Amino acid sequence: MTQNAPNTDAQTFVEHLVRSGLMDSDAMTRLAADGPTTHDGHEVARFLVRTGMLTKFQADRLLAGRGAGLQLGQYRLMEELGRGGMGRVYKAMHQTMGRVVALKLLSPTMTKTETARDLFRREVRAAAKLNHPNIVAAFDANQAGDACFLVMELVAGPTLQQLVKDRGPLPAVQVCEFMRQAAAGLAYAHEQGLIHRDIKPANLLVQSTAAGPVVKILDFGLAHMVAPESASDKSDADAEYTMHGTPDFISPEQARNKSSVDARSDLYSLGCTFYKLLTGTVPFPGGSTLEKIVRHYSDDPTDVRQLRPDVPDALAAVVHKLLAKKAEDRYQTADELVASLHGLAAQHADWHPPSTAFAQRVKETQAGTEDPWANLADDSMVNTLPNVTLATRETATARPIRVPAPIRDAREINWVWLSILMGCVLSVSFGVVFALRFLVTRQ
Repeated sequence: MTQNAPNTDAQTFVEHLVRSGLMDSDAMTRLAADGPTTHDGHEVARFLVRTGMLTKFQADRLLAGRGAGLQLGQYRLMEELGRGGMGRVYKAMHQTMGRVVALKLLSPTMTKTETARDLFRREVRAAAKLNHPNIVAAFDANQAGDACFLVMELVAGPTLQQLVKDRGPLPAVQVCEFMRQAAAGLAYAHEQGLIHRDIKPANLLVQSTAAGPVVKILDFGLAHMVAPESASDKSDADAEYTMHGTPDFISPEQARNKSSVDARSDLYSLGCTFYKLLTGTVPFPGGSTLEKIVRHYSDDPTDVRQLRPDVPDALAAVVHKLLAKKAEDRYQTADELVASLHGLAAQHADWHPPSTAFAQRVKETQAGTEDPWANLADDSMVNTLPNVTLATRETATARPIRVPAPIRDAREINWVWLSILMGCVLSVSFGVVFALRFLVTRQ
């Protein structure tokens, strides 16, 4: 149990356990017959964890008197996997089916109105229709009391955000394949009429399989969900408006008007992700949220090849085409990007590492005692990926960001700054002239 768990006597712990509904009558009978004879609730909790009747997470919650939230409808929470601006993610089990899933419990601030809850249900119904190997499957969406939650496929593997954080820039061949798979998932979703609106490394999971690593897109549907705080928040025409997305990965047109974006906006965000995986940094690092948005409009990112000279010119060209300021200058569909990456791979046959090394490694470690991602040859597609974890974690989760009224064009921004600069110069000039005239008059 955790070191800071409160002192709880055995009787109180058992009362919390009964109220939680985590154990049926047979299990309670077994506890009474085989459990330790003690007044210490921690001893009882340790016995239940040791015998597999509770998880450590559940025991800690019960010791703290917070067992009421461990059961959400048919789902029993087993372990916390991560948390972010949208809520918390848990490993959970469906009681009837025995299926282990990832359950995302949404933050109450996102679902505090009936309008927001209706939007949540509509969005997840749309996301649940997606059935593609490169998209995390959504199984269920429900409400228990005031709590709204989404039930998803549990993916064993790191996010690309974790991958770059742990390993730095990734091999070009690896990045090319990861982005091809992500583009394939986007192409399918776009055909179904869904735009993600928050593509970034933290929303791309990498699953270990016998055939090789599989990229899966996380949080389709939820990326566009927002709970309006007031009537004035419902219009994009307000002097202030709510932008949804992550500033380091947001397209210029999405920052201007989130309701008018199309598939090409997701491709811009994928280009920012591409850039991050190759270079270890985002296209426009540093600065405030507004400064980042302005740079997406007005600045060109540092050429990929300046940061990674080993990246082939053709691959760098793909990345910079994705990062075009105008949507019409990018790839027009995700399918076009998939075809381009296929063609690029065909031109560079030396990029194809043998896949047998990974498959053999998985076969040798099926017992689960070793990490199939580790100790592979340097030319392997999976190279030295970090340890496999239950990774549906949210990092740098998109949150509503309050920014000034929509920026219409990068040239308008430049003229504003130029006007301010000219005003300062003229003010100083008039001040100098006035001072000189005053001195001459005094003499």
